[in-house]
Amino acid sequence: MMKDNTVINLVSDIIPGKSIGGISLGDNVVDIIECIGDEFTIDVFSFENFGVNYFCYKINNGAISFTCNESGNIISLWCEPPYLGSFNKRLYPGITVGELKKISKKQSIIKGYLVIDNNKLIYYGMPDDIDDFNHFSDLHDDVIFNELYVGNLE
Repeated sequence: MMKDNTVINLVSDIIPGKSIGGISLGDNVVDIIECIGDEFTIDVFSFENFGVNYFCYKINNGAISFTCNESGNIISLWCEPPYLGSFNKRLYPGITVGELKKISKKQSIIKGYLVIDNNKLIYYGMPDDIDDFNHFSDLHDDVIFNELYVGNLE
């Protein structure tokens, strides 16, 4: 639940399984919009998946994005550049494969996401231009992973 003194920003530490930039999984979009006011731009679009309506919100062109269910509760949360926060000063949006190889011991694909060192509470969305590969080591070092999610892939 969002606290009354929450500040939304683009530099906060990322908390795996919980929050990005002061926004947490489970928060309600009404509270978020009220907290943001006119400080950031917000783009909204709706979509349907298996007969259920959802809404996607992108703050400052996707620096922070989230999906809400029909009740307005955040069920998916991610960030992209220009978001400047990180998890443990290691994982951040816009990281290259080369950097991930340097800072991690294990890279796995789980449910279509890249998981680093078995931490299933923070994970990367696959770049649009990556179709198919057998091993993380097959990727060129300059490939960039922009979308960093918090959640739970268990």
